[in-house]
Amino acid sequence: MNKWLWLLLLIVVWIGMGVLGSGALQDRGRRGAALPSQVERIVSMAPNLTEILFALGLDDEIVGVTTWSEYPPEAKNKPNVGTFWQPNIEAVIAAKPDLVVTLGFEQQKSLAGRLERIGYNCVSVNIERVDDLFEAIETVAAAANKQAEAAKLVRDMKEKLNTLSRLVAAGDRPKVLWVVQREPLRVAGRDTFVNEMIELAGGENAIGPTIHKYPPIGGEQVIAGGADIIIEPAMGREDTGQEQEDALQFWNKFRNVPAVMNKQIHVIRGDTVSRLGPRLYEGIEAIAKCLHPEHFAD
Repeated sequence: MNKWLWLLLLIVVWIGMGVLGSGALQDRGRRGAALPSQVERIVSMAPNLTEILFALGLDDEIVGVTTWSEYPPEAKNKPNVGTFWQPNIEAVIAAKPDLVVTLGFEQQKSLAGRLERIGYNCVSVNIERVDDLFEAIETVAAAANKQAEAAKLVRDMKEKLNTLSRLVAAGDRPKVLWVVQREPLRVAGRDTFVNEMIELAGGENAIGPTIHKYPPIGGEQVIAGGADIIIEPAMGREDTGQEQEDALQFWNKFRNVPAVMNKQIHVIRGDTVSRLGPRLYEGIEAIAKCLHPEHFAD
């Protein structure tokens, strides 16, 4: 299988599993101690957390990031502390942080617990839905004394989303099949933040309720879904031309599906739509351009 599809699946699994829980957020400092009043050295334990920290203006304070923290480009120059799925506690300690920002899934809960027991301060957030992202930004900002920056960031993001929502509100809502992986075929279900993005972009999910967040489906379900638009996020490439050609060839066997019939198959860059972070608007706008190109002619 194409290595980029494996990477995308890994990231989606992280999003689907790494943010398990109700979406509630929890501040966690060292047990029995308050977070430091002046935060000067921060380790980020996930790519979207890295983006949040940069967006809050904490560039200089970041002393460690995980693999795939590639945005903004400056993040690539930060020391690596393992992956969000397999954090390297020795590398975290070597960075001498006064704050470690983690997600709430099991591996990182374990990391945070071990760090707290030896005296390090941790803040943990769960980001499962769009609203959780806004809360997470505010939580991280409060720990790093960047409340004003967080308020502006959240306000700007919401204003852009509201403007886009008004733009796509009128007219039809095309049915969207969001493809995570082609072989075996796996798609985004309705109990996902991907579904939220589709709806915010003026569409609806072609897949009905499912047991799994990202269910495998067969050809019969593809046909029954009757998608008007098929979207495949690509990973790690500026030029998606070849992947677009591959997608057209793959979907050609489903010629009775409206999206295939009308050549509405889109491969879009995946970095803004495969993680919940400050570039949320850019991701939703990219989807909206596929669904409602008439609104973006200029």
